Amino acid sequence: MWKIFVRREPFIRRAVVLAEGRFGVLTSKTASCLVRYMPERLVAVIDSTRAPATAQEVIGVGGAIPVVSSLSEALPLRPEMLVIGIAPIGGDLPEEYRAVVIEAIKAGLSVVSGLHYMLNDDEELRDLARKHGVRLLDVRRAPKNLTVSRDEARFMPVFRVLTVGSDCSVGKMVTSWELVRALKERDVKAEFCATGQTGIMLAGWGVAVDRAISDFVAGAAEALVRVASGAEVAVVEGQGSIYHPAYSGVTLSLLHGCQPNVMILCHHYGRTLIKKYDTPIPPLRQVIRDYEYLAGLIHPSRVAGVAMNCVELTEETAEEACREAEQRLGVVVTDPVMFGADRLAKAVIEEMEKWNYVPKR
Repeated sequence: MWKIFVRREPFIRRAVVLAEGRFGVLTSKTASCLVRYMPERLVAVIDSTRAPATAQEVIGVGGAIPVVSSLSEALPLRPEMLVIGIAPIGGDLPEEYRAVVIEAIKAGLSVVSGLHYMLNDDEELRDLARKHGVRLLDVRRAPKNLTVSRDEARFMPVFRVLTVGSDCSVGKMVTSWELVRALKERDVKAEFCATGQTGIMLAGWGVAVDRAISDFVAGAAEALVRVASGAEVAVVEGQGSIYHPAYSGVTLSLLHGCQPNVMILCHHYGRTLIKKYDTPIPPLRQVIRDYEYLAGLIHPSRVAGVAMNCVELTEETAEEACREAEQRLGVVVTDPVMFGADRLAKAVIEEMEKWNYVPKR
């Protein structure tokens, strides 16, 4: 039986988040999302370039969570674990972070990592953790019993929504989380299906699909939908982009594995090139057509709305940008962080009606 963090409750508790030199909305996605969605479980964020400050002052959320210069400054707050709050390209453990991890273990803190670098495969760290009686949690390690897709998601009794992106780091995880919350507020039983390390930390279960064997990524997506089949709607967190030179493979496997009924397209307003590449992002109308075409090779699906990441805009200019895009594209366009995801939830419910989906009551 497929299992990974199936207790479905957050395992983060009294944590200090390590984001040295990078604490920011776009530069430390894991740290900023934990601060946004579970501030009550965090005691501090480490970033000497931002300290002394509060999380609210640095990224606009998190209230009075202190930003400190070092782990030693956070220890009087009695943390129980250290969470590595970055997810750099390649997923390696920065050398300067390694020293803090060692310090944390010696101080009796368990360490949670979403890196590709497996802490438990590091002999020095593993032995040190054993000596001090703490745990090393490698959230990104894939389950051993994943397999290829059996082409079964379409037959599962749950309406499937997948967030897709024009690029990586555009807000697919945040949009998925906000959409689930908005659906629940409309009395729809929705399940967040985590496919990345930050989502797993928030939800307490999932599979980091970019760590799975390539043949098994679609099977992992299918397994996530299977686990969520007790809900009315399974919202699958998307990864990467079909245009991404490095990550397009995992994007397509997710698309074909979970066989979504509908998709929500995520886009960072104003971005024209794939992040850290020279690959152009096509106009959004073409992006929508391309995703619908590729999904339709396996299962028909349409983009029901666009989540526009307007983090660098004011609310007034963001509202104008979303309104203009909505008129141009003919689907709901909103920033789910600034304005909430209710309109996206309403669009999903309307699509459920078109599919003649009968909710479980």
